[in-house]
Amino acid sequence: MPPLFCYHIGRIINEMVTGRSVFLFFHGIIAMCIAISLSLAQASHAVEKKRTVLLKFNQENGLLRVVFEGEEAFISKIKVTTSSSQIKMEFPGPIDLRSQKDLPFEIVPSEKSVVITPRGQFDLKFFRLPDPPRFVLDIQTKERESAKQEGVTPEKQTDKPGEQQTPAGKSGRIVIDAGHGGFEFGVTSGSLREKDLNLSLARDVGAALAKKGKKVFFVRKDDQYVPMSDRIRLVNQVAPDVFISIHATQSPFFVLYETLLEERGFDDYRVDANQRRYAAKSKALSDNLERAIEDGLKEDVIRRSLPLPLVQSAGAPAVFLEYPFSEVAAYDQQKKTRLVQAIVSGLLAHGL
Repeated sequence: MPPLFCYHIGRIINEMVTGRSVFLFFHGIIAMCIAISLSLAQASHAVEKKRTVLLKFNQENGLLRVVFEGEEAFISKIKVTTSSSQIKMEFPGPIDLRSQKDLPFEIVPSEKSVVITPRGQFDLKFFRLPDPPRFVLDIQTKERESAKQEGVTPEKQTDKPGEQQTPAGKSGRIVIDAGHGGFEFGVTSGSLREKDLNLSLARDVGAALAKKGKKVFFVRKDDQYVPMSDRIRLVNQVAPDVFISIHATQSPFFVLYETLLEERGFDDYRVDANQRRYAAKSKALSDNLERAIEDGLKEDVIRRSLPLPLVQSAGAPAVFLEYPFSEVAAYDQQKKTRLVQAIVSGLLAHGL
């Protein structure tokens, strides 16, 4: 038992034996209760569970992406405060931080927080992603921002479209985004990785559309990491008739996300004026895809509205499609072909 607890027990017994006042007896009882409460509080604090948080990063062309991955209920409560030189991440409880080596920034972890000091001046955007739950920091150096203003294209961009134009009619242009890539694996199961399934599905859909005479642009054609800002910029440079981003979900259902028109988007992203203009067409595109998937695969489709940065900033009819990871991974070739045909039918129904 705690020493303080034992002391008060001994004192009470002594007072009872010596026959001193009842007041002192009750005083001892109260003190003992306080001692027990303090001991329990200290024990509770001592055994507070640490949550494992994985820290990953990728750096390319002046954009540093820092990703914190962990339990959804824990990651969703992260708070961020910034100064001119530092970023402070405050977690809702103790963390066991596990990170890659040779980080390109200074980091000072403590029991419930992490302080990041980037090298030089920076701009910051942050947002959350599901499946698996992640909190993402996009740290943009001032040098990279200057390059963007001068119209420099990403070094690893797979397509090089001309200047952004708004076509008078349908152009037959489609931009397909295979979610994740590079160090961002997405959902995983054994040796299966979402980023690979996304890319395979995007390629098959693109090939089927190309056979129908459509001009297809891929955000990525191989296993590479493409920063969010470059994905958005490519979509708006191409000015497509349709933009689709393909991802996986751990849910057993297909999920279609539509733009959530709020004054402010998810964390630091705002709804682009162009997407406000295309909101009705984006909804119609989701309607077409929902019907095509339900008719072609006899699968249920869930509709959700969420301020996803990639969709929020697209100046085109846009849709964010999630397929059920485990189910699609187990599809045979015939069913995979039906899935591709369903997506293509849904896109073409938009009037391309």
